[in-house]
Amino acid sequence: MNWKALFKPTEILTAADRAELERLEDSTKQLRDLAARIDRDFPDAGKRIDRIRELAGQLCERPDDADLYRRLEVTACMPSNPATGYQHRDLALGAIHAAIEARMIPAADVVRRVLRRALDAAEAELKKTEGRERRDAEQEGYNYSPSGRVQALQQRVLQLRNEIASKYSQEGAVVGPPSWRERLAEWL
Repeated sequence: MNWKALFKPTEILTAADRAELERLEDSTKQLRDLAARIDRDFPDAGKRIDRIRELAGQLCERPDDADLYRRLEVTACMPSNPATGYQHRDLALGAIHAAIEARMIPAADVVRRVLRRALDAAEAELKKTEGRERRDAEQEGYNYSPSGRVQALQQRVLQLRNEIASKYSQEGAVVGPPSWRERLAEWL
């Protein structure tokens, strides 16, 4: 079912909500860039060889670059066994990801607010559609059986209720939360 045609996305995800979510996301940009830099500069065993080749190629072009040589040296000295030696990388990334998550905590409330608006709209549409179909069945004298539209709306209501009730990592869940863009993709 085309939900954007049935519900107005601008009524579900307001400009103010979107601006607040983007502001929260922008506040984590430096931390996300730092995590990407650590991931690049301290590669795991699977990426280590490729990173050494890449740095060596760059060093061939600029043999006097001391910073480039130092990055090659650090990468070459890293352990190649994936089971050991990467605790330093994981500790650094863990702290950074925890800081990003802490800054994004208010996003969960904004997302829930948006999803509640979507749920209210879906429930209203379900009630209206189901009521109309029940009246038609009663007037024409046959047993009511929900149409595909009613069933799709019922599934949508259930999906939205589950999404609103979902707990993510800052609320004690095991799995980290998808980004607000993933959770609200259909309204963007």
